[in-house]
Amino acid sequence: MPKKNVNYYLLKTARLSGWLLLPLMVIYIGTGFSLCGKFGFGRLIDLQTALVIHQIFDWPLVIVFVVHVSTTVYFALWRWGWIKTHNRR
Repeated sequence: MPKKNVNYYLLKTARLSGWLLLPLMVIYIGTGFSLCGKFGFGRLIDLQTALVIHQIFDWPLVIVFVVHVSTTVYFALWRWGWIKTHNRR
């Protein structure tokens, strides 16, 4: 079985963090709209529960966002040629 390099695992990390961001952002934006009372989200969830959920998802959202951005920026810089890969034998 061939050995997988670091880029393989970074790509998996970028994809996983991207998929994790989707529900996190939906929940975060939904609870934010509920707190503001916009678009009828206030009827879906009460104010106190929305505030607790919104505050719970602060740090997980930041962490997943930083992981996703850092890996995707690395791949963008690599594609643009700003980062060179070394061929090790």
